[in-house]
Amino acid sequence: MLGTKLMIAGVERLLAELEALTPGLTAEAVTLQKSIAVETAAAIRAAYPSASGRLRASVQVSRLDSNSPARIFSTITVTAPYANYVEFGTAHTTPTPAFVPNMRIGRERFAAAMIARVKARGLVVGGDLR
Repeated sequence: MLGTKLMIAGVERLLAELEALTPGLTAEAVTLQKSIAVETAAAIRAAYPSASGRLRASVQVSRLDSNSPARIFSTITVTAPYANYVEFGTAHTTPTPAFVPNMRIGRERFAAAMIARVKARGLVVGGDLR
């Protein structure tokens, strides 16, 4: 799969048309995504065990820049080098899933909130969110 690239032509135009249909939605989405990312990171921290506190302290939220005002990106990163061992377990430890399930919940919350905002503007939303 190295070197595989997916290109979708017309995305910037589509985003511009969506913004024209729903003025202010992008600004709302930026604020909403930031707050949900912070809440998701807090849920991940709370779900992790706390022997020393380093794992919980290593959960970081950052916003990534985009060349388009209609595209928003946030990342949640766990920088502790042993985070995978805690999340997925080892031959000697049981898994403590915190990152994966909380990220799924955060994404679902963001999608549901955005759909509600789009519907509140009188537009129809369809498709499979999975």
